[in-house]
Amino acid sequence: MRGYILLFFCSILFFDSIAQTSSHDTLNSAQTFKEIFSKGEIKGYMRNYFLNTINEGVLKDYYANATGGALSYKTMPYKGFEAGVKGSVTFHTFSSDLNEEDAVTGKTSKWEPELYDVLNRDKYNDLDRLEELYIKYYFKGSYVSLGKIPVQDTPLLNKSDGRMMPFSFEGIWGRFNINKTQRLNISWLYKVSPRSTTEWFKLKEALGIFSNGYQPDGEPADYQGRLNSKGIAIITYETKFNNLYFGLFNWYIDKVINTTWFETVYNLSREVSVGLQYTCQLPDNYQSKLSFRERYVQPGENGQVLSSKISYKKDNLNIKVAYTHAFNSGRFLFPRELGRDRFYTSISRSRLEGFGSTQVVTLSGSYDFNLKGFKAGVEYTRLFNPEINNFQFNKYNLDEYHQFNVRLHYQPNGFFEGLKFDVLYVFKENINNTSPDVIFNKSNYHQINFVTNFNF
Repeated sequence: MRGYILLFFCSILFFDSIAQTSSHDTLNSAQTFKEIFSKGEIKGYMRNYFLNTINEGVLKDYYANATGGALSYKTMPYKGFEAGVKGSVTFHTFSSDLNEEDAVTGKTSKWEPELYDVLNRDKYNDLDRLEELYIKYYFKGSYVSLGKIPVQDTPLLNKSDGRMMPFSFEGIWGRFNINKTQRLNISWLYKVSPRSTTEWFKLKEALGIFSNGYQPDGEPADYQGRLNSKGIAIITYETKFNNLYFGLFNWYIDKVINTTWFETVYNLSREVSVGLQYTCQLPDNYQSKLSFRERYVQPGENGQVLSSKISYKKDNLNIKVAYTHAFNSGRFLFPRELGRDRFYTSISRSRLEGFGSTQVVTLSGSYDFNLKGFKAGVEYTRLFNPEINNFQFNKYNLDEYHQFNVRLHYQPNGFFEGLKFDVLYVFKENINNTSPDVIFNKSNYHQINFVTNFNF
């Protein structure tokens, strides 16, 4: 950990001497203490989210509606310094009884509580959270921020703002623009407020507050509160050169696991591009000191994933074909309390995390109808090889499945500028096992998501 901190501060000194001039260096800054606050910037949004999950047959259905929003404020820069704050609030509008058990499985709702606070399922009103409270310093094309900070999204750790409250993080983040085509991020994060929660946790407390899944021998995992991790160190490097994009990402979760991610995209023409992602993982030696059930990852597990895509884009049409292979060297693992994986085959309600020895194929397409902001898209994904009770490569004991998504997006202009309407329809179905305990709220369901946003 000390090495990462030393690297962070050395980077600040290095880029302070070579980075290009930022717009924050040339824009007018506050001249008085009053102007720092009176000429600050206020932004916000209001959101309404309706979600309805229709399970198969006699299995219980659930629905819920949440209304809320967020408001942020940042000061006018002064000598490169800026401060910001952001808070969000969510209210229960209406719903079915989300804690009522299904008569067949004895289980309750899964998706609908994610509109509120999944850790306090009986609390639906006045759910508020301080999401940001930070100070930021801009210098020569770069910045460093400290506190509850807005992070740069990465392929694994990200905000994933797909509910009422996104993932939020606390720590220090440095973004260094080396030149117009190269940028570097270095950060150390030590607290997190996971999506669909209202509390802040130290990282060692957060890891595992959602499902712990199973160990490779089939025993339930029990690592929550036992990993003793102090934080996560992140280094990312991205560059563009003519038709080529290259990205290298590394996440080291103290005492847990190290993940390295390589990505490249090449534009074959104005319409066609190809992409490749490869990630590999190494467990931290600390894991071997824990008992078998208390480990997040076993010492012999080395998750590896290769993902590829070919995309076609012309005028208003976008088409993508993607393939992902998770190798049999171990399960691909990354805490669900920190974000969602973004492989080329990842779509809403379908993720690769927890699988090994698995293949995924995804087909997707979207079209902009030029009807004043109306777009539509479809996605189809098929997961091959996961087997029920093959815990060596199946952390959450899921069956192979196929899934179909339909997306509709409408964004009016003129008087209603700022409004956005999104509909997501999901149909998911297991291939082999359709027993109620296996599919309830996990597969063999239809789901409707209707989200209204107003940004101001």
